[in-house]
Amino acid sequence: RPKTLEDQGPHIINGPGYTRIVHCNQPHMHLAKVLRYTSNYVSTTRYNLITFLPKCLYEQFHRVANFYFLVAAILSVFPLSPFNKWSMIAPLIFVVGLSMGKEALEDWRRFMQDVAVNSRKATVHRGDGDFGRRKWKKIRVGDVVKVEKDQFFPADLLLLSSSYEDG
Repeated sequence: RPKTLEDQGPHIINGPGYTRIVHCNQPHMHLAKVLRYTSNYVSTTRYNLITFLPKCLYEQFHRVANFYFLVAAILSVFPLSPFNKWSMIAPLIFVVGLSMGKEALEDWRRFMQDVAVNSRKATVHRGDGDFGRRKWKKIRVGDVVKVEKDQFFPADLLLLSSSYEDG
């Protein structure tokens, strides 16, 4: 994920009494550390390859029923238990594994939707008088975006002009 202001901790721009400076159609001005804004990249996924196993296991055993059966499975390992250890461990592994598989599938679908949204294209002013197509995730603060009728647009936009008579 791209770095954001939130990742860097408190920032002078986010403090009380400060304003934001936006340089229209001058993307190089926003590269300065003081003016670095959040990107337009959309991510709705819960996990990545590194965090999937620990986060998902935490969520699974945060549920009371799964935690109860985990404790019962641990107790069944001891020789004093009246049950065979696999009679408790196998169903727990099956249920938790199935739930984790479902979580992985749902998160993969969210990831694919994110890729589709981030890859959509918008018409953006290049600065030389022409408009060009750019992916939504590449749009930055200060870009002039041309939006046509019934078209989706990629971010919060400030209306500069309208073709309607009432403006």
